[in-house]
Amino acid sequence: MGLGSFFTALFGGNEADNLPFKGESREKPAPAAPAVAAPEQSAIGREEADAMLFREEIIDSRGRLCGYRFSMKSLDEQAFFSEQQLFEALQTAGIQTFAQRRVAVIPITPDGIVFGRHKSMSAENTVFLLDPRKSTLPLDRLLGCLSAIRGSGCKAALTGILSSDEELSLLAESDIVFLNIAEFSLQQFQKLAQRLRAVAPQVALGVEGIHSWAEQRMCAASGFEYFLGDFLATAEEEKKDQKIDQGRITAIEMLNLLRSEADLSELGEVAKKDPGIAFQLLKVANSPASGLNTQIATLDNAILVLGREQLYRWLTISMFRIGQVRERDEALLEIALTRARFLETLATPGVTKKDRDELFLVGMLSLFDVLLGMPMYKVMEKMQLSPSVLEVLLRSEGPHGKFLMLALAVEKGRTTQAAKLAEELGVALDTLEPTSQAAFTWAQDALGYGESR
Repeated sequence: MGLGSFFTALFGGNEADNLPFKGESREKPAPAAPAVAAPEQSAIGREEADAMLFREEIIDSRGRLCGYRFSMKSLDEQAFFSEQQLFEALQTAGIQTFAQRRVAVIPITPDGIVFGRHKSMSAENTVFLLDPRKSTLPLDRLLGCLSAIRGSGCKAALTGILSSDEELSLLAESDIVFLNIAEFSLQQFQKLAQRLRAVAPQVALGVEGIHSWAEQRMCAASGFEYFLGDFLATAEEEKKDQKIDQGRITAIEMLNLLRSEADLSELGEVAKKDPGIAFQLLKVANSPASGLNTQIATLDNAILVLGREQLYRWLTISMFRIGQVRERDEALLEIALTRARFLETLATPGVTKKDRDELFLVGMLSLFDVLLGMPMYKVMEKMQLSPSVLEVLLRSEGPHGKFLMLALAVEKGRTTQAAKLAEELGVALDTLEPTSQAAFTWAQDALGYGESR
């Protein structure tokens, strides 16, 4: 059974809701985009300079990971990449297909609209992001750019907008406005949000630069609907030291039995303690992906069909969907799956199958402290893990320490650090982007967001 089929059979997949935009594009011919006087600058090719497509999670007001903002990050600080090369990278990564199901926010310039680049990425949930501060065009021509975006069937978003009456006129052809919370005082930020809601109630508000769940809740109370920042993988203060629910305790007990090579009968007895785990085990064992023609009726046989390795991975992943699951837990699972797959499939010389299995586990467990709302050392006290896994999760040390650091650097767009770590680990720079994108696609498929659904 392939892992993608395995996860889909287990969880049934999640059909992502479309981003609930307040203002839909109007059915009318789009005016011609304004002419641009100067051609684009030349740029170093991606194959010469090494770059990565960078993803930033977008969380909606319900706590769902509803999509991503995409941009390009160079591994060479001196390299310059044209907008055309960004769009080529997006096409290579299949972002147009992604945007048929989930939100894809893509920065674009007026030049890009004139050259029709937005048309190549047209999809139901594509959002093109325009920054008026980076253009010398008059506002009426920028308004034409926004209208051209909407006329192509995509959504138009603004960032960097201030509060002048002239700039606010751009809201007539906008679906979302993104504000960076770091660019304003709290009073200025709340005042601008209030004015935007009053002037254009049909436009959704997004905020970037959020660093904590407390900030996210404050912005949500001010009417913001979409949130970007590094807050998702941080613990919520009111959730600290919470108790682990019974379903997760059962899963941890089974994980410990698997690590100690316990008999299958012992695993079956523990699984019986939680009806949810027992039901899901039988469901997966009896799925078409298992390839069996006979019905599996007992937990012992279900565990035998899955095998120890598949069962261990399934239990680790199930921790995100056991008990009182929140939308945030589902978002954490998506990040953890992408991280784990990236670590498992890195093109690293001399890494054994056992090492790759442990790296996958490190990626999944690295968010357990956030998931469970307790310090990592307390989580690890409840689990039987190898010293190499404990070293990286507790102290960022050991043979897997730099691998996890590399995964985090790639996720956060810290490309200089990623390049340095890749060199130390013997990972070719030109493999980082394809490995990252393949891991992202794999996680999307596993969770039911991919083309196979």
